Amino acid sequence: MSMEDILKVLAASRPTGNAPRPQAQSADPMTQLIGSLLGGGGQAPSMPQGNAFNSPSMPQGGNGLGDMMGMLEMFMGGGNTSQSLGAVNDPIMAMLQPFVAQLAKKVNIPNGIAMMVVSYVVHKFLAHHPTSGRDSNSFDLDDVIRQVETGQLDNKFAKKSGMVDELSQKTGLDEDTTNQAILAAIELLGQQMLTK
Repeated sequence: MSMEDILKVLAASRPTGNAPRPQAQSADPMTQLIGSLLGGGGQAPSMPQGNAFNSPSMPQGGNGLGDMMGMLEMFMGGGNTSQSLGAVNDPIMAMLQPFVAQLAKKVNIPNGIAMMVVSYVVHKFLAHHPTSGRDSNSFDLDDVIRQVETGQLDNKFAKKSGMVDELSQKTGLDEDTTNQAILAAIELLGQQMLTK
């Protein structure tokens, strides 16, 4: 299993026409996929309540997607990047690592900062899954994926959505570099959602 698998399940969960969105967690492929990653689909490790990005408190059962998002939130909320890296489950960091290396090289930022950017963008994408329990109103995922597909990603999109301000405060990067890093991460991850 890889981040590509998770992104493809996310892409498949987007409603098309009159297709219903998945509601039952027991039949949700995302819950099953992430549950197996975090320890066999049963109870995932118990996580601390709350996070730094104003999302609802972490659920204390193992619902897969909620647990993964909580781990990403724990990492993103950490002030000390090296301490935060150790705080997040190793399988999740391993899945993100290929994107981190590409982003760090493309934008010329340290790996620790690139990890925060990738974690942040993955979290924003996953918030659009119907069972995430998170607010997905910062942008329209379908519109962003269409922009990635056409190679016409709006340079002002991340700034208008508030993502640049939010992440710039966490990373300490200037707004221009933060914007460039977010857009590059969206392209890298968005391309994975588009591959068949």
